[in-house]
Amino acid sequence: MRLQKKIEKLLNETDATFGISIKHLQSGEEVRIHADEPFQMASVFKVPILLALFEQVHEGRIDLTTRIALTEEERVPGSGILQELDPGLPLTIKDLATLMTIVSDNMATDVLLGMLGKNAVQDTVRKLGAENMMIVHSCWELLSLAVGMEPVPYSEESWKQLTERLEMDVDEEPGDENPVMRTDRANNLCTPDDMTAILSKLAEGAFISPAVSDTVLDILYRQQLNDRLPARLPAGTKVAHKTGTIASAVNDSGIIDLPGGKARLIISIFSSGNPTTESGETVIARIAETAYQYFTE
Repeated sequence: MRLQKKIEKLLNETDATFGISIKHLQSGEEVRIHADEPFQMASVFKVPILLALFEQVHEGRIDLTTRIALTEEERVPGSGILQELDPGLPLTIKDLATLMTIVSDNMATDVLLGMLGKNAVQDTVRKLGAENMMIVHSCWELLSLAVGMEPVPYSEESWKQLTERLEMDVDEEPGDENPVMRTDRANNLCTPDDMTAILSKLAEGAFISPAVSDTVLDILYRQQLNDRLPARLPAGTKVAHKTGTIASAVNDSGIIDLPGGKARLIISIFSSGNPTTESGETVIARIAETAYQYFTE
């Protein structure tokens, strides 16, 4: 049975909607399910930020060793650890990029996005051919919208209100009716095909140069959130990936190194309508396991 059919059969077990784009670089075989439809990226949008950063580093416009003293006003709730630390901590730009990626730190993300600018991130992905990818919200803005708040600048009051709503897991609009899940207006959206195209360039060493591609991959390989694509793979399997979760979206996109010189497997999975985060994670892990076994058995 072809991999496409195997995964379609697996998806019959869930009522959530999954967008899937899989590409085996060695054979060129692909799986595409809702692959050209837009989905909320959630924290997978940190991959385009990482790429835009390293493009500017390559151009000599940013020095990764530059240290930035973080302020209280730059705090962002949700995932990450920087929000828990005292203001004034001087981190290098590379530290911020690493934290943004491997523990999905929202504060690090918004500091970098503010430094680069949303337009610059958009320009980077356009040059990579991701025509359907949109980056319009910071983490602070995205979280605010998810809990029914209008995004406003940081203040003690807005911080308190946002963190309280997040702790209560309040959704003014549940499920796919949540504003962050809307695909008919400006949002942090991309298609699975677009993300797979970007990751393919990284895997092939075609993002700027092999050396730059490898540097970006080195960060993605150090991912600490591994309950999705790698969860059911053999111990020691190398996976360079980035997860994302917000409202009913449970996502993961990455590059799986196959054993025995069988090249790399690119998998981009986005979803909506998951009843729980755990249910979405289980589906993603089973898709990755099915694809891995298909190309290695």
